[in-house]
Amino acid sequence: MPSPGVTIIGSGFAGLCMAIKLKEAGYHDFVILEKAGELGGTWRDNTYPGCACDVPSPLYSFSFELNPGWSRLFSPQEEIWDYLRACARKYDLEPHLRFGTEVSGLEYDDERALWRVSTGDGETFETHAVVSGVGALHVPSLPEIPGRERFTGTAFHSARWDHSADPAGKRVAVVGTGASAVQFVPVVAEQASRLTVLPAHPAVDPAQAGTADSRTAETGHGDARRRPPAA
Repeated sequence: MPSPGVTIIGSGFAGLCMAIKLKEAGYHDFVILEKAGELGGTWRDNTYPGCACDVPSPLYSFSFELNPGWSRLFSPQEEIWDYLRACARKYDLEPHLRFGTEVSGLEYDDERALWRVSTGDGETFETHAVVSGVGALHVPSLPEIPGRERFTGTAFHSARWDHSADPAGKRVAVVGTGASAVQFVPVVAEQASRLTVLPAHPAVDPAQAGTADSRTAETGHGDARRRPPAA
């Protein structure tokens, strides 16, 4: 690979925005490295049922490329992915994209003021500047559950949804209550014979452990169950 002036890592919103703004400034000597086979970042990777934007889509668009055609206020994953691909085409970013190229190392040469970039396929090249757009949550985090390796049923992370797994009529457990779970749990609940949702982390500040409020949160029992409903 020739030595580009700027190397952008990742082709999600951040990486594409940086590329567009470089071209807007008249700078074209850059490359976008993407480890996957397509652009899109989290909107490429997450395909779980019900996946959608959790903020209003007009606020989740590039300010210079507003989209009046969102089908919903909280648009679905496929629409956002289409939007990113359309932006790449409109701003002619495709010649700058290098798919299947994972960055394995970065080393800065202080004397020469250059970055040395190493990729997973063994290639090394130099560049003047590196812009990271890899995203904070692109690698699935699996909880350390004792005995997890002995579970013989179907198991996967929501960010790598197994579409061959059919929850219909099955007992399903979901670990986590974050933004993804909020979206796919209602869909799975309509199909599974039984659904159990387990918080991955306690919703109690350890500093408050032992207080009446923490005991209520930990057990799920408390005054709310004993008091009559408000009129």
